[in-house]
Amino acid sequence: MKSYRKEFPVTEKYIYLDHAGVAPVSNRVKNAVGRFLKESSEEGAFKYPSWQELTDRARVSAGKLIHAQKNDIAFIRSTSHGLSLAAEGFPWKNDDNVLVYEGEFPSNLYPWMHLKRKGVDVRYIPSRDGKIGIAEIENAMDRKTRMLSISSVQFSTGFSIDLKAVGNVCRKKGVVFCVDAIQSLGVVPTDVNEYEIDFLAADAHKWMIGPEGIGFLYCRKELAELLEPVLVGWKSVVQEFAFEEPSFLLKKNAQKFEEGSMNMMGIIGMGAAIDLLREVGVAKIEERVKDLGDHIIQRANERRYSVVTPEARKERAGIVTIRGPFDPSRVRDRLGEKNIMVNVRADGIRVSPHFYNLEEEIDEVFLQMDRAIKSGE
Repeated sequence: MKSYRKEFPVTEKYIYLDHAGVAPVSNRVKNAVGRFLKESSEEGAFKYPSWQELTDRARVSAGKLIHAQKNDIAFIRSTSHGLSLAAEGFPWKNDDNVLVYEGEFPSNLYPWMHLKRKGVDVRYIPSRDGKIGIAEIENAMDRKTRMLSISSVQFSTGFSIDLKAVGNVCRKKGVVFCVDAIQSLGVVPTDVNEYEIDFLAADAHKWMIGPEGIGFLYCRKELAELLEPVLVGWKSVVQEFAFEEPSFLLKKNAQKFEEGSMNMMGIIGMGAAIDLLREVGVAKIEERVKDLGDHIIQRANERRYSVVTPEARKERAGIVTIRGPFDPSRVRDRLGEKNIMVNVRADGIRVSPHFYNLEEEIDEVFLQMDRAIKSGE
């Protein structure tokens, strides 16, 4: 794992532990985007066929990341964009309800709350000390429940839910299963078939360590025809290049949600990022990141800090949030002055290392935290 540190120039100056926020990109991504810009400036559309080939490769790589077929993948601008496509395109009926967790990031709340105008009831799964119980999910379902949308990992507490168990409940109850996977893709192996996921959306700029403003939506083949695209354009149709003989016959897979010209630069960058992750191996990345999480928890426990994130490895991914006798915002700012990047969530310090980080960096974080706390006494 350490051999990949050279891929991340950010390590030369910073201790970067906020991959749950906005991650730094690798040299692979920088070089891929740089090549695109160079070709665009020097050759323009003469390179269009090769760019199309790269975007197709990125679609294949995105599919392999979650064990899906490339035709089930649509490129999106953000997680919010992908979840909104699922929310607005679904054939809701009056008095239907959708289930969400009460502590979700707004990207996985607002698209569903916006459905109230269609007569859809939004129901909230209660928190259980920052965790989400499978029994609570099942108990919240009734005959009017059409969909459950939940994050694979909660952004503030770092709780990682058992997606396979949730998928089993949804299938048993006949409920569509939608996942906001932005806090897990790239650090947790994901199989949409094994977990019986119907929709999955994620932006690249966190654990996929790709550019911001690009991501992908997975839509199960059986549901693709069911969803109505809320945005349509020349790429939505089967004969997308028949500009002079338009025929409004929508594609029957996820690609009908790509309504127009795509962000090729972002897609190529994301493709390079995913290829790096797959080269390292996501299962190996998960093991390494959880080892680093163990180290964070150990250092926090030594200081008698409260660990908000579940300590059990099976209930967390890359996020560890801790609380202590300190002002988390002040400590975060003091760490920033020392070129250490962490964040504040759930009234604590959120630390989110990736596979290229080191135990020594975490030790330095706690050393600087000790000094910041002491200087504030």
